[in-house]
Amino acid sequence: MNKKMKLIIVDYYGVLTRGSYRETCMWLAKKYKIPYAKLYDVIYYKYFNQAAMGKISEKKSLEGPIQELGLNETPESILKKHISFQVTNKSVFKLMFKLQKEGYKILILSKNTPPQFKAALKKLGTRKYFRNIINTFDLRLAKGSKKTMQFVLRKFKVKPQQAVFIDDQDFNLIEAKKMGVKTIHYQGFRDFQKKLSKYLSSFTKASEDKA
Repeated sequence: MNKKMKLIIVDYYGVLTRGSYRETCMWLAKKYKIPYAKLYDVIYYKYFNQAAMGKISEKKSLEGPIQELGLNETPESILKKHISFQVTNKSVFKLMFKLQKEGYKILILSKNTPPQFKAALKKLGTRKYFRNIINTFDLRLAKGSKKTMQFVLRKFKVKPQQAVFIDDQDFNLIEAKKMGVKTIHYQGFRDFQKKLSKYLSSFTKASEDKA
């Protein structure tokens, strides 16, 4: 087994980049004096998740919260602000790009509506640096589902034990972990780097033991 047979799956919003619906909901919470938890529950869980699965349009996913929460906004104003928060997480970006150059397969995995995803990729120039990018919207599957992970493993021809999945939302990692995929709940760069280094070292050792 060599480095090219190993797969590192990294979440886009919240890991490779900074700026997600957390920041958008924080902005709205401050502006409208509405509890952040309530905003996130309505905007992200109730509406955005449906749009990211193709069950409702992106426009409806923004119109719903505006009406339900009584926000003096338009879908366009929320989306513009949401995209403005998105910046590259430079530490993670540099590490992933370095590992890709060393021969590791890097997969950027995201759950998003096509317009938002396209806008972020263009703004940050992500496609210039990473070849493998999947938006689970195109699969019509939940990001954290077993079927999504099975699809990814088949596509890249790796066994669960040969893959690492990094995400800032721990519920996306549950099924992958059950399958034997190494998982890292991203909560900060230093902790993430330490855990990833440990996993990659174990891959290398396993390769040497089989040699």
